[in-house]
Amino acid sequence: MDFVITLLSFIFVLGVLVFIHELGHFMVAKWAGIRVERFSLGYPPKMVGVTVGETEYCISWVPLGGYVKVAGMADVGMEEIKGEPWEFTSKPVWVRMAVMAAGPFMNFLLGFVILFGIFWFAGEMTIRTTQIGRVTPGSAFEAAGLRPGDQVVTVDGKKITTWEDVDAGISRAWGREIPVEILRQEGAQTLHVRLTGDAKTSPLLPFLPPEIGSVIYGQPADRAGLRKGDRILAIDGQPVSQWWDVSERIHALPDRTIRIEWLREGKTMAADIRTAVHREGTESEGRIGIGPPTERTPVGIGAAAIRGAQQTWQWAGLIFNLLGRLVSGRESGQSLAGPLTIAQMAGQNAKQGMEALFGFMALLSVNLAVLNLLPIPVLDGGHLTIMALETLVQLVVRRPFSFSLRHKEILQQIGLGFLGILMIYVFYNDILRIIGG
Repeated sequence: MDFVITLLSFIFVLGVLVFIHELGHFMVAKWAGIRVERFSLGYPPKMVGVTVGETEYCISWVPLGGYVKVAGMADVGMEEIKGEPWEFTSKPVWVRMAVMAAGPFMNFLLGFVILFGIFWFAGEMTIRTTQIGRVTPGSAFEAAGLRPGDQVVTVDGKKITTWEDVDAGISRAWGREIPVEILRQEGAQTLHVRLTGDAKTSPLLPFLPPEIGSVIYGQPADRAGLRKGDRILAIDGQPVSQWWDVSERIHALPDRTIRIEWLREGKTMAADIRTAVHREGTESEGRIGIGPPTERTPVGIGAAAIRGAQQTWQWAGLIFNLLGRLVSGRESGQSLAGPLTIAQMAGQNAKQGMEALFGFMALLSVNLAVLNLLPIPVLDGGHLTIMALETLVQLVVRRPFSFSLRHKEILQQIGLGFLGILMIYVFYNDILRIIGG
């Protein structure tokens, strides 16, 4: 049953993402008067198809992507160009660039629309506390005098009521000093400190009780019988007082059997649980599949749109940052995930509910948009790069210029070879993850 859920979830998520991506290319090409010869979900060989007008719509056997074939353009090999007005190469460069950019744009748009819908209908996750749970030793916050247990009252003169307010206020401290008012429970003292923040400052963590807010289906905690609302009392005999005690101790013990004691409706329960292994680059940490206690706060349509745009922008930035670390060698290639891992993640999110599945789809859609913008021949970003270079050379030499079809074919073959090697590598990573749990 788990395999069926995983397979169907993977097909659904990938099918929607590919369809939306190719629909972007298709719509802009049609708008520009370019003849679209084929719209395919999946790669050849063709499974089924139907021709309507000038376009063949088909589903192909290799379900790892899709493509739109337009007249006068071939992703691999050379296309016979006749100079007809409906051909891709007959259009101005800005039109051709718009056709290529439309796919990634639609994936960005899909991510935003899904996030907007989640925020609008379900609200946003909120931590309704301003009490500090952790202060990183040696951080600017510790130097300013903040301690665990302190209650943040105001930041930069503004009264706050949630931890999101704390985060937002402190983020405004980057590069300048701001006043922070603290209520210290010891002696009921009110303290006024000055805080200078920067991008390298370790974050404060809020106080959260050691209560389980969510349990991932099929993970070690679920198999051991832990449930939402259970309050964890101890791990391996060591008492815990807040959520960060729980997460730190579990993370420090990958692939180990730990004893967890918890309280449910006044009754103490216990179980031995084998932690799963989660890898971040070259680092490994233990996981059992539980989340912290949070709650939903309703937001209006305007706030939902803002939150959706902010989340989409943040995810895109994180993905670009990860790519930069991979290229510079600061991040291991082991962090790359392939189709098998994506399928597993789709199945896990589906078991948590439609909100989790669509949230995962939004993240994957933004990821797909970013990856397609990379300047690799065959990808949309590769085509955009070639057209941008041709335009730049024309501006410099002040006469028409374009790379020869032979040169473009060589670049496309290099790009295809690179993607093939990359696909083999991520499949290898996936297999190692599955074998390693």
